[in-house]
Amino acid sequence: MTKKYAPDLPRFMRLCETNYMQLLKLLPSQFFAQQVYRFSAGQNIDYQIDVLEQSRYTSLLKVQQMCDSQPEFMRPVIRVRLYHDARLAEVCASQHIFHLQPKYDYPNDKMHHKDEKLQVNLFLADWLKFCIEHGYCRQQIFKANDSN
Repeated sequence: MTKKYAPDLPRFMRLCETNYMQLLKLLPSQFFAQQVYRFSAGQNIDYQIDVLEQSRYTSLLKVQQMCDSQPEFMRPVIRVRLYHDARLAEVCASQHIFHLQPKYDYPNDKMHHKDEKLQVNLFLADWLKFCIEHGYCRQQIFKANDSN
């Protein structure tokens, strides 16, 4: 009989804290809803962060790889909720999963990993580490407040 998967909450919280601090390194000190930032981490390695929602305590970001030469299914897209009061960043949606569960039964119809939520947050950590280590050029490409 195999042991059921139980999320390691302290590990997950440390990961979310680290991701929060790393994301803030890529964003300006003040960012607002409807702003979009594009990053270059090398030749034809472009990423984009869209600020979808902004409130006093939370922000919702869409982080995606921009590469027209790759098929869409190979371009990662994740949604990240920033909790400013707790200083946490949690992936809340990834690719075709629009609401990540803390754990999944395995096997399952959609072929999610038992620890899918942890895996996509680890992916975000790897992506952020890559962007920071390989240098990037942040460019704001749209701001809703620039109406004139």
